[in-house]
Amino acid sequence: MVYEVRRLRLLRELASHGTIAATAEACSLTPSAVSQQLSLLEREVGTALLVREGRGVILTEAARVLVASTERVLAELERARADVSALTSTVRGTVRLSSFPSAAVALAAPAIAACRAAHPDLRVLLDEREPEESVRGLRQHACDVALVYEYNLLPRLPDDGVRLRTLLREPLVTALPPDESPAPEGAPLALADLREKPWIAPHSDNALRTVLERACQQAGFEPRLDYTSDDYTVILSLVEAGLGVSLIPRLVAGPLSTDVRLCEVAGLRLTRTISVAVRAGAARDPAIAAVTAALTDAAAPPAP
Repeated sequence: MVYEVRRLRLLRELASHGTIAATAEACSLTPSAVSQQLSLLEREVGTALLVREGRGVILTEAARVLVASTERVLAELERARADVSALTSTVRGTVRLSSFPSAAVALAAPAIAACRAAHPDLRVLLDEREPEESVRGLRQHACDVALVYEYNLLPRLPDDGVRLRTLLREPLVTALPPDESPAPEGAPLALADLREKPWIAPHSDNALRTVLERACQQAGFEPRLDYTSDDYTVILSLVEAGLGVSLIPRLVAGPLSTDVRLCEVAGLRLTRTISVAVRAGAARDPAIAAVTAALTDAAAPPAP
């Protein structure tokens, strides 16, 4: 019996998203279309794959075995495509790159420029997505390469269908008004010294907001979140105006013109790891390898 790969992908997405409705939304299908395709897959397999429970479904043991096998099958298909592409000596084609905003400025822009100079037949397209959306995009072939991040206080769960290569680790730093630092210039600062300050936090970056709350709790207090914004220009402007303090990745402050003071955190190791992500098996594709290499070069520290 031959299994339809598209239906195997749907089963894998169902295992990831948990419900027919969420799977349909992620795959840009209707719930009825997802249900129909999974019913056809059950007929192909010859055994039940789903058990209805209330409004949701539970994967059977057979379905879980099939999902694990699907990851290997899809990785092998990616390797086959990559090996075929590698038969040509020219790096060509289109690579879709997804990036979160601060990495788009610091890493994606110089990497795309380097690819254009080195490989005239390679077209790199860029869109902005947060890491979770980028990983979904990789799995669903909406993008080919993604820049993603994770915080050490909030590690991401591994994804069998995606491979990560670490580009850099950067500290999280406190952003303070220019003349209101309780620590000497350049010295680390304990978060406990800022317990009475109002805090400025990301609005939609739940991961960084959670890291801020956990770090402050470890320092013995609950942060008072007076302001939120998704724009780091706004966050640092509020800090510069003396309206509060913030916790930000160091990379964010690099391209912004600001007089805020940046202090590393004393007593706590707070870092953000930025990685390049590709589908399992796709790394050997010449076009994807070229983009990955350019991103690695862009992340490398400048030569002394």
